[in-house]
Amino acid sequence: MHVRVLGAAAGGGFPQWNCNCAWCGRARSGDPAVRSRTQASLAVSADGVRWVLLNASPDLPFQIASAPCLWPRAGAARHSPIEAVVISGGDVDCIAGLLSLREGQALAVYADAFVRKILDENGIFRVLDRRVVRFCGLSPGQITGADGTALGLSVEAFAVAGKVPLYQETSDDIAALSTADAVIGLCVSDGAARIFYVPGCAAVTDELRGRLRTGDVLFFDGTLWRDDEMILAGMGKKTGKRMGHVSISGPGGSIAAFDGVEGVRKIFIHINNTNPILCDDSEEAALVRSAGWEIAYDGMELLL
Repeated sequence: MHVRVLGAAAGGGFPQWNCNCAWCGRARSGDPAVRSRTQASLAVSADGVRWVLLNASPDLPFQIASAPCLWPRAGAARHSPIEAVVISGGDVDCIAGLLSLREGQALAVYADAFVRKILDENGIFRVLDRRVVRFCGLSPGQITGADGTALGLSVEAFAVAGKVPLYQETSDDIAALSTADAVIGLCVSDGAARIFYVPGCAAVTDELRGRLRTGDVLFFDGTLWRDDEMILAGMGKKTGKRMGHVSISGPGGSIAAFDGVEGVRKIFIHINNTNPILCDDSEEAALVRSAGWEIAYDGMELLL
């Protein structure tokens, strides 16, 4: 299985367009230890020819331009190796890139009922011509392209702790905002290797940990280093828990939650611009690496 990280950052990207924190400043200056990153998405393929996107970020046009494997085939007037898109949530950074796939290109879009309702009720997504774009549910099974041809990959969706998208929030009561279907994780397999993609997760339960330890590679929510990070940085008033993200550090963090889980390549993705692990030379990045984790970056490639 071929895997390419199209984007590794959280919503807003890195450097974020309106952020002047120290990390964003270093990235803008071209500091080689602080690489720019676009918003989180993966491209996966069983054969290196036909590709499936896991989420469609707002940065998708730039991500395609930066990935030769996603360019049109030479000699074809119109063509795309992108056969399908699988969506893990209704946040803007999961679905906005679909609008950039509107040029009459045949493909399949897989989403659960929660996300399909968002796409159906927002008229702007009708730019995706239903005559050529096939919308599918997320029942376990083979991923197929717009013409129904199997792509050599299967997908399974599973619920993870999380909340409704920001634009659907009606209160600050996190319990009221949390639902069983708003956020899902994805397991993609080619029959030999399995990857898990969980870019958003509010808590690691025993059930979730048991599931994720069965994969070959885990891409997991790396949004914040610590729960009060946004507050300490002067960038917001919400904790990570309020935003629906488990932190990396601390006794309740993801490093501690997956301590002892061996045999799985663990990679943090969906990293917020305030998170110091974006700096390769930071103490926090060193701690992540010493705990057996990797830090995703745009263009990172895996062959399983």
